[in-house]
Amino acid sequence: MAWAWSGAVTSNSARVVARVATGITQARLVITPERAGATSRTQPATGYARPDAHSVIAFPIANLEQATRYRYRVETPDSPGLEGRFRTYGNGPFSFRLAFASCASTASNHVVFDAIREKAPDLFVHMGDFHYLNIGRNDPDAFRRAYDRVLDSRRQSALYRATPIAYVYDDHDFGSDNADGTARSRSAATGVYRERVPHYPLVEGNDGTIQQAFSIGRVRLIITDTRAARSPVDAPIDRRTMLGAAQLAWFEGELIKARDAPLVVWINTVPWITSSNERTIEGWAPYARERTRIADHIDGLGLTSRIVMLSGDGHMAAIDDGSHSAYMSSRQDNTRGFVVAHGAPMDRWPRTKGGPYSHGVSRRNHQFGLLDVKDSGSALDVTVSARNARGDVIPGLELVLRCEKSVCAVTR
Repeated sequence: MAWAWSGAVTSNSARVVARVATGITQARLVITPERAGATSRTQPATGYARPDAHSVIAFPIANLEQATRYRYRVETPDSPGLEGRFRTYGNGPFSFRLAFASCASTASNHVVFDAIREKAPDLFVHMGDFHYLNIGRNDPDAFRRAYDRVLDSRRQSALYRATPIAYVYDDHDFGSDNADGTARSRSAATGVYRERVPHYPLVEGNDGTIQQAFSIGRVRLIITDTRAARSPVDAPIDRRTMLGAAQLAWFEGELIKARDAPLVVWINTVPWITSSNERTIEGWAPYARERTRIADHIDGLGLTSRIVMLSGDGHMAAIDDGSHSAYMSSRQDNTRGFVVAHGAPMDRWPRTKGGPYSHGVSRRNHQFGLLDVKDSGSALDVTVSARNARGDVIPGLELVLRCEKSVCAVTR
């Protein structure tokens, strides 16, 4: 076996994608609940599955028990294979932990990946720059080799087998630096993503973007693709877009569906807050009209206090409690937006993008974030924190929310 990882976890399903060694023509998945006396089952039920032309096999798993830990093993007739694990989510009130981060040099084997794994998250949200190969051409095999290089890293591979992933690319793993929807690599990047990543269901026919939405207990999570439909920063203002018309309509529809959720987590890879320099080409600043439209939509649904945004791209850790994230057209000097948290870089040189941020910025290397949700059924206690390479809280970068009765309030 070359590598295996899991994702697309729900209360009753999951997905494992694996690559077998060149020349291997058969493999199967063995899955077992983590409890005494549990019975294993295989997929396929009898025999073995055949890999595709690039030695990859996807195993969609259905009919799982909710809130249950599972172990899986991808094996061949001649090899015990690779093992991994995941926990299915609960229906209704469900407490969980997710880790979030971005930006690691290609095939990094830094101990920060061990630190993330040792925090035992139920999900790892990877917000892009999975590698820094800057593939600027339509070359699917180059992207395949990039995935193989990263997943061959011992510590990263261990993390991705121990924790299911929700991954969205950013610029360096989509194309060249600051790549947008005109990138020549676009077709290869989106196509190989579909082939190799254990992603949640995608909106097919939606301009090729890879946005996705899912629930963990009562919390709704929405991932947007800020690269594949983005127009260049110098496009005419009235036609300039970060998400593209189709994805923007989808996103607004997902927010409407989530309007009754006690908490919505929006995974947006690039800096939202740019008031420290609105003339920058970084983040949402060049797309200010679309940012205002989204902020107005969120505000109109009464969701502003119930949004937590997770971001990467900037090589920093930072938290804003809503003091600087309000971009709705009706905002006043004291209008509050939603919580924004950045968790990066895992292994790349530090720098700061966007801001200001109420809780400050940690401009260091080897950082990630944690989002802990404790759901009592009547309220959610949510803790957002930035962590260093040892997994310790970075001083000043921790925030606590209490969500109840359709409102979330910062308590600490």
